[in-house]
Amino acid sequence: MDLISAKNISKSYKTKKILDNISFDIGSGQVLSIVGNSGSGKSTILKILSGIIDDFDGNIYLNNKNITKIDMKERKFILMFQDDELFPHMTIFDNIAFGLKINRLDKGYISKEVEKYLELVGLYDHKNKYPSQLSGGEKQRVSLARSLIVKPKMLLLDEPFTALDQTLRENLRNETFKIIKEQNIPTLFVSHDINEAVEVADKLAILSNGKFLAYDNPRKIFENPKNIEAAKFIFKDNIIENKLIKKSDVEILEGEDYIIVDKVYKGDYFTYTLSGNYKLLVDSPKEFFVNDNVGVQINSIIELEE
Repeated sequence: MDLISAKNISKSYKTKKILDNISFDIGSGQVLSIVGNSGSGKSTILKILSGIIDDFDGNIYLNNKNITKIDMKERKFILMFQDDELFPHMTIFDNIAFGLKINRLDKGYISKEVEKYLELVGLYDHKNKYPSQLSGGEKQRVSLARSLIVKPKMLLLDEPFTALDQTLRENLRNETFKIIKEQNIPTLFVSHDINEAVEVADKLAILSNGKFLAYDNPRKIFENPKNIEAAKFIFKDNIIENKLIKKSDVEILEGEDYIIVDKVYKGDYFTYTLSGNYKLLVDSPKEFFVNDNVGVQINSIIELEE
C-alpha cells in the first residue's frame, strides 16, 4: 500500500508567497480534492509534486522515503492536464504506447498493455484513429489511459473535465474515478468547483492564498467549518450579508433566554441555530447587547443545504 506525504511545502516567487507550509497525506486508492479560486496555488502544488517545479521548501515522501530530490521520470507522479496534450501525428494506439516505448520495453508487452488499457477506457475500436477524429471526452479517455499505462505511483489531475459539457463531464468524471479506485492509485484532484471536488473526495482541502483553510473529511468540513473563510467558500451561494439578528429570530439553546458572546477576538466566529435551516456565523461582531431585543450585528448568515 502506497502512502504519499507532503510536509511543510512552501513556494515563493520573488517576494510573493504562493504556498505557505502545506502538508497532507494520500493513501492507496484515496482521492484528495483541493479546491480553491484561480491564483490560490492549486497548480503550483501539482507542479511541485510532479517534479516540474523543483525549487521549493519542504519534503515529499513515498512510503516514508524522502523522494524530494528524485527526478520526474523515477518519481512517476503523473500529471493529467485540462487539455488533452495528445500527439496529433500519432494514432490513439501510439499515443497510449508512448510512455512504454520511450522506456524501450518489449514490443509484445507494449501491444498487450495498450490493448488492455484501450479496453479499460472503452476506446478499443478507435485505436487506429488520430486525435482530430475524436470527441473531447474521447481525447480525455486517451489521456487517462496514457497516464495509467505507466503504472503511476500517484495521479495528479489538473481540472481535466473543465472543457466538457455538463453531462459528459459528470459521466467521464465518474468513469475516471471508478478506474482510479479499481487501480488503487493515490490521486490528487484540483478544482475550482466545490461540488465536483466533494463528489469524488476521500479528503478535502480548501486552499486560499497558499494556505489550507480546511483539510479533513468533506462531511466534517461541511458540518463544522473551522473558520469563517472556509464557511464562506463552502456556502458562498447561500450567504446573506450584514443582517441584525434579534432574540425573536433565534432558537435559544438549552433553555437560555439570551445569547452571550464572550471574549470576541478579530477573526473569531460563533455558531447558533436559527429558526429554519440556518446557521449563524458571527464574524467579529460589531455590536452585542442584552435587553428585550437581544442581538448581534454580524457579517454573514450561511444557509445550510439539506
